[in-house]
Amino acid sequence: MKHKLITITGWLFLFLSIGLLLYPEIISFIQQKESDQVVQKLEENRNREKKNDLLYQKSARYNDRISKNGQKDLKDVWSYKQAPIILRNEDRTFGYIKIPKMKQKLPLYLGATMENMRKGAAIMGQTSLPLGKRDSNCVIAAHRGYQGIPYFRDIEELKIGDLVIIRNPWERLSYKVTKIKVIDPYDTDKILIQKGKDMITLLTCHPYREHGKYRYLVYCERNHGQKIKKQERTQLDDSSRKMIEEEKWIRYAGMFLLILTGGVWLRKREQGR
Repeated sequence: MKHKLITITGWLFLFLSIGLLLYPEIISFIQQKESDQVVQKLEENRNREKKNDLLYQKSARYNDRISKNGQKDLKDVWSYKQAPIILRNEDRTFGYIKIPKMKQKLPLYLGATMENMRKGAAIMGQTSLPLGKRDSNCVIAAHRGYQGIPYFRDIEELKIGDLVIIRNPWERLSYKVTKIKVIDPYDTDKILIQKGKDMITLLTCHPYREHGKYRYLVYCERNHGQKIKKQERTQLDDSSRKMIEEEKWIRYAGMFLLILTGGVWLRKREQGR
């Protein structure tokens, strides 16, 4: 009886250890399913008509205001957390962002608060809403991975010319990556509206580890079939990618060694009967 109890305990310990190693993938799968459900509901809703839509009118007025005042209130982290406009309860999100190269499709929340960024991507306060108009730059922030959920973890996979899709409540907008840059956290001038351009800018922490002391920016301009000039890669571009790969293989190696050790132990237990 004692021998059987030890064997059962050994198996339970083995499965628990494997579960802990797989925890990031499990949480990522669950969160991705939740995000997919939000996105699916957005896709099921028909595009709204702009003409008499109060939300569109409010969004357009907001964009016009921050463009004319030079985004003077974009000063610090608290600026980012402010919701550009207040949504009705039934809206909840401002559509979603789809990044084919990263295999990500995330709901867009308003205001880069911790709560919003736990659930998906967030449009930073005092930056434009994505309406497909010139003189706008919608800055979209997401974690560089959160509790095993990828979000913008693999942002370095993006190259010049790659597509980024925005689906707002009225239409689908297509953008192309035009430039990639690493900046200091308080370089707010690097995310301002650029005159005459219809832009979105992806923002996340950099590097992947080391507490993200920099910010990784991916500038995108509205896709009109234009050719994009290639950009020379910087030395910083590969740093996080290597860390992500190392982390993945260390986890796989740990799981393999755990299974191997557990298997050998259980076999010896069986032989010792």
